[in-house]
Amino acid sequence: MPDHNIKIVEPIDSVRGQITLPGDKSMSHRALMFAAIAKGVSKIKHLNIGGDALSTIACLQKLGVNFQLGKFTVDVDSPGINGWKQPQDGILNCGNSGTTVRLMSGLLAGRENLNIMLTGDDSLSTRPMKRVIEPLKKMGADISAEDGHLPMKIKGKLLDGIQYVLPVASAQVKSCVLFAGLSAKGKTFVEEPVKSRDHTEKMMKMFRIPIFQNKNIISVHALRRSIPGFNYSVPGDPSSAAYWVAAGLLLPKSRLFLRKMSMNPTRTAFISLLKASGADIDLIAKDKNLEPAGDVVVRSSALRQFDIRAKQVPGLIDELPLLALIATQAKGLTTIRGAKELRYKESDRISSTVAMLRNIGAKIEEFDDGMSIQGGIKLKGGEVDAQGDHRIAMTASIAGLISEKPVYVRGWSTVDISYPNFYNILGRISKK
Repeated sequence: MPDHNIKIVEPIDSVRGQITLPGDKSMSHRALMFAAIAKGVSKIKHLNIGGDALSTIACLQKLGVNFQLGKFTVDVDSPGINGWKQPQDGILNCGNSGTTVRLMSGLLAGRENLNIMLTGDDSLSTRPMKRVIEPLKKMGADISAEDGHLPMKIKGKLLDGIQYVLPVASAQVKSCVLFAGLSAKGKTFVEEPVKSRDHTEKMMKMFRIPIFQNKNIISVHALRRSIPGFNYSVPGDPSSAAYWVAAGLLLPKSRLFLRKMSMNPTRTAFISLLKASGADIDLIAKDKNLEPAGDVVVRSSALRQFDIRAKQVPGLIDELPLLALIATQAKGLTTIRGAKELRYKESDRISSTVAMLRNIGAKIEEFDDGMSIQGGIKLKGGEVDAQGDHRIAMTASIAGLISEKPVYVRGWSTVDISYPNFYNILGRISKK
């Protein structure tokens, strides 16, 4: 009998076609949360419908926010953040979503009528929460988690604004503190060492929430009046696009056209790095709003090695396992350093990336904060374990397209966290 937990990805000759990307996952979380903060009805188009976004919806539903999911649009009817109600059991289950738990903790900490326990699945329960607990406690929050892991208890109370310097660049921690600042007395300042994703700040500006930026310091005032419901269209996800970019570059006689991808400068470092290494990629800007979007054309390319250091990591954090795969096919030795943050994702992404690539024939060395990868290696194929991590599963699947023999991806269904349609598209664009 076939093992339904294993997906067999066979080598192919090329990829060709046009792809409409799923809505950006980071922006989908934030759009849902802002719709829940707002009072009235909001319409969100092109929402990412992966498991992580559904976890955010489930948490907000228990707080009294109503959702109606259509084919292309989600209607959100909220009483506004001041009208959020106490869930009967007091529990919000964040599933596998680190973004949900960390951003929601900032929103909940200042809600004086709420007493909440945040939980998650086994994977999320191993991820560090001290990084949000510490700044929230500085603001006066009543928040605790044994050993710094879920479950996390929050009893809402009036907060004080603080000046907080992020120890590590993190869009999730930055957003948590900014969200908490909406319920705090005075101003809240967040200083980041390196610029990270700025979707929260851009949405605050979009909804006329008082937010200001001076170089790498962002400040926010308390939200003194309700923001009204809004219409918002989520651009395509660059982190999902990255897998198709890799396939288009690495397979001969390939050409892919990716539609309406977010071109937020904090999200296109992957494209810029590859272009500097010889990739034939065209970006066609179309929508030049606060959150720019456009189309991407990718063609087969011969690539050179590249080196990634700590300052580049925040802009490449989701794509690093995939870049390690690409490095196996580039000319020369690639090194990735300053990426210890990878060890605290859905899996320890340094060790899981190294194990996955070694299993299929790559020459790769593991460091505490990264790895080095020998290029110009023909991958052999074989069985790999996704280790409950959607990005490892998708990277292994792209590896299967370029290997000598099939790659057997154990635990492949974890891709549903961010990209439920991934394997359907993979089949559609594959040419033999």
